[in-house]
Amino acid sequence: MKKLILATIVGYIVLMGTNYLVHGIWLMPDYNAIPASHRTAAEIGHRFWLMAVGQFLFAAMFAYIYKRGAEDKPWIGQGIRYAIVVTLLTVVPYSLSEYVVFIIPSHLAMKWMAAGFLQLIILGLVVAGIQQESAAA
Repeated sequence: MKKLILATIVGYIVLMGTNYLVHGIWLMPDYNAIPASHRTAAEIGHRFWLMAVGQFLFAAMFAYIYKRGAEDKPWIGQGIRYAIVVTLLTVVPYSLSEYVVFIIPSHLAMKWMAAGFLQLIILGLVVAGIQQESAAA
């Protein structure tokens, strides 16, 4: 249980940090090019706690599901495979749906998918590394 809690907390920090790098820095010029597509910084700040809760839930479920499905195999491969599966389950469908619904350029949806994939690879390695005792090292 301690490793699950640690994986959740560290995973949450990784998720929030990479979200800032991706959306707050790398994609900000793309977002600024389509100002009608998002809330103002003040409006986002007012609702930030909702995103923080959502990201915490994602980190907790990501770590929990990994723990439940970890096999007696090397943790690095498991972390990467798990990240690929979760990317195909969450990031790709979400990005494609957002592209259909919102007026955004296709390259932004592609960037979301690429960044989400990299984020989940990092998250998968972190979670698998922390919980590696339950699987082969």
